[in-house]
Amino acid sequence: MALAPAQVNVPQLVALDALFCGAADFGSQDTNEGCFCGDAGTFVIKKNNVHPGLPHCEWFCSSLAAAVGVPQVPFSIVRHPDGNLWFGSQWMNGKTRDWWNLAVQGTIDFAALADDLSRIYAFDLFVHNVDRHANNFMVVPDGNTHKVLSFDYSRSWIVNGFPPPGLMIDPLIPTVSVKNWLKNQFGNYISINAAIEVLDRIEALDAGGVQRIIGAHPKDWLTQQEEDAINDWWGNGMVSARVAAIKTGLNDGTLT
Repeated sequence: MALAPAQVNVPQLVALDALFCGAADFGSQDTNEGCFCGDAGTFVIKKNNVHPGLPHCEWFCSSLAAAVGVPQVPFSIVRHPDGNLWFGSQWMNGKTRDWWNLAVQGTIDFAALADDLSRIYAFDLFVHNVDRHANNFMVVPDGNTHKVLSFDYSRSWIVNGFPPPGLMIDPLIPTVSVKNWLKNQFGNYISINAAIEVLDRIEALDAGGVQRIIGAHPKDWLTQQEEDAINDWWGNGMVSARVAAIKTGLNDGTLT
């Protein structure tokens, strides 16, 4: 039975105002600034200085992921003291550092993470996120266990050119490398059902949902030519073709 279109909910209608911002070492080549936004907390800021489309990529991928059931670190549009609106990913306390080593040691139940790791992997394949290394999973305590959230899409979507390149299989790509390392440690952990559920929801998302995501961020985050290209690609069957190719690779083992 066909899925109903995914529900696209805009995270907020008004940008968060940054009270102050400052340089910080986040261990990332794509950002080095955090902004404190009062009761809303602190946000890691992504500007357009690394790539003109970076704020759009972060917003589009985070919003799409949330709509199709991929767990996300909270995010928002932040009004910077420089007068610009930028993408912000909330800084979360309680991140479990070196979670992969703790999982190998048995301190973290890896099985509790497998379904969401599979959802994240399927989504990364779709948006061609080449930089899902081990530190780009937010693993946090959740009662007596742990949960994993996704964040950081700075090396995905239109940053890699558009339409998205062919599916990632090169073992030197961080997204593929970390998947292979986890597989070597924990066996074939990818849940095909969880991954395909995400892909089905992506395919069910109509052009109106895509336009709501784009329309919710500042107009200058995307050129009109880029917006038209995304809308055309989403409406001409290429989404279904990409989803089908990923499903084939998951089922025949070439992507797992």
